[in-house]
Amino acid sequence: MAQWIRKLSRSCLGVVVAAAWSCGSACAQTPVLNELMASNALAFFDDFFEADDWVEIYNPGGLLNLAGYHISDDPADLTKYTIPSSDPGSTFMTPGDHVILWLDKDSIQGVMHANFRLSSENEGIWLTAPDGITVLDSIVYPPQQTDISFGRSCDGCLDWVFFNVPTPEATNAQTQVPTPQLFINEVLLDNSYNLVDEFQEADAWLEIYNPNPFQVNLAGYTLQSDLGFASTLPMDSPVETTIAADGFLLLWLDGQPEQGGHHTEEQASSSGQTFALKGPDGVTADTYTAEVSFANISWGRVSDGAPSSTWFDIPTPGVSNNLLIIPPANWVINEVMTQNLATVPDDVGEFDDWVEIHNPTNVPLDLAGYYVSDKLNNPTKWQVPSGVPDFTVIPPGGYVLLWADEQGSQGWNHMNFKLSSLGEVVVLRSPDGFSIADSLHFGAINPDESLARLPNATGPFVITANPTPGECNDCPSFIQLEGVDVLLPVLWPTVSFPRGSIHVDCPGSLFNAAGSLQFTTNVAGTHTAPTVPGLYVYHARDGRRGVLVVSRN
Repeated sequence: MAQWIRKLSRSCLGVVVAAAWSCGSACAQTPVLNELMASNALAFFDDFFEADDWVEIYNPGGLLNLAGYHISDDPADLTKYTIPSSDPGSTFMTPGDHVILWLDKDSIQGVMHANFRLSSENEGIWLTAPDGITVLDSIVYPPQQTDISFGRSCDGCLDWVFFNVPTPEATNAQTQVPTPQLFINEVLLDNSYNLVDEFQEADAWLEIYNPNPFQVNLAGYTLQSDLGFASTLPMDSPVETTIAADGFLLLWLDGQPEQGGHHTEEQASSSGQTFALKGPDGVTADTYTAEVSFANISWGRVSDGAPSSTWFDIPTPGVSNNLLIIPPANWVINEVMTQNLATVPDDVGEFDDWVEIHNPTNVPLDLAGYYVSDKLNNPTKWQVPSGVPDFTVIPPGGYVLLWADEQGSQGWNHMNFKLSSLGEVVVLRSPDGFSIADSLHFGAINPDESLARLPNATGPFVITANPTPGECNDCPSFIQLEGVDVLLPVLWPTVSFPRGSIHVDCPGSLFNAAGSLQFTTNVAGTHTAPTVPGLYVYHARDGRRGVLVVSRN
């Protein structure tokens, strides 16, 4: 937990924060933040049947109207959202009442819908009194797992814990989840180079398979063997202990729990042994006898969950034992930005993190089915969707931006995670979910700076103050916007106002002479030209530029 607290203290405008700010006895008659969910997929729906982020406010005191109170995810802007007074039926609270405030950036849906969203990475929420100054309660939370909430251990209590069964609009209390059928699926006890963890260490590992149609959080589960090994997984890191439905989780048997929730408390012996996985209710989910052969050869079930086992000359950690190897194409992770404040907007005008993928070959390549992840323990975190070849087939020498913004509803290239400005890993894998096309392990990056390959596509990564999203990183530009009357070469014809059109043979974005985005298109073809006279430049995703001059008739 100390790791994410330190992370926030370095990133929140220099403000030193802790896991929770307590207002002590002052809370007795004031509302408090009681529970939150920063990654909601199926757990709870609003009145519009949307699964959005939410925070629960609890009233431990007398009659209360929340109108005029403020909620924010930014300590520098405590009045980011002010709860309106136009709907007292929604904002009035009786003693002991719970109310949900949806953090969905969709205020048009009602007074209890705020104008911002939460990040599933660690950040904070501040509840402020109507004076806009007095912070009544706040919480800086650790990374959040989808459909698992984070709340006070009891209504108004000081301690915050994770709830596998969330309790929105109800009293906070833990519900014991029965231990389901799980499988110890594959084991590698003598690992010298097969796979390294986040700390670049090649340690023994064990893979758990979840055959169920629901995710399972292994927090509180105990893994033990008949050779004396025993380790209970922590309760405070569900992002590292949760197995997706029909998914896999890798546990590092390295005796280094300080490296993460999926690292065991004890180091397993490299000898053959029988492992048992037991749930918090004492029920054994599975037992499995692991044999040891040569180094870097794993022992696992013939197919996922099968009763018989075999040796794997090519181990399959974190993916199916039925793996069909699909060699990746020659894709390149070419540039990343982790704090995009004003560099390039996405399709809806928002400045979000991004990863640039480049096709350096002389043939079109289809990115559909490839996986991108920022977690080594979750190699298939996000998959490029299939069925949209107009977007995913990248031309020779072309580029595509993948937005790391947790806003998949905004388009095919919006991923389900954000990037850490303090540094982490980005891995691009083939559609088999295993074979690595390219990867990047980076450190801290300043706002509006990027990490780019120099020379383009082939060189090492270098931090640059001149990002080139969707473009060659070091190719000279043949377009000059100042001091010239005629700009050549022109890739597309001049058009006339007001019935002009622009034809493009490659997706890209159109900017005016001041650099303001006019539109972005993900398809080639004919589009309506701007109606305001002036000079425009089209940035094609394959690195070319085209000049468009709109003149009056």
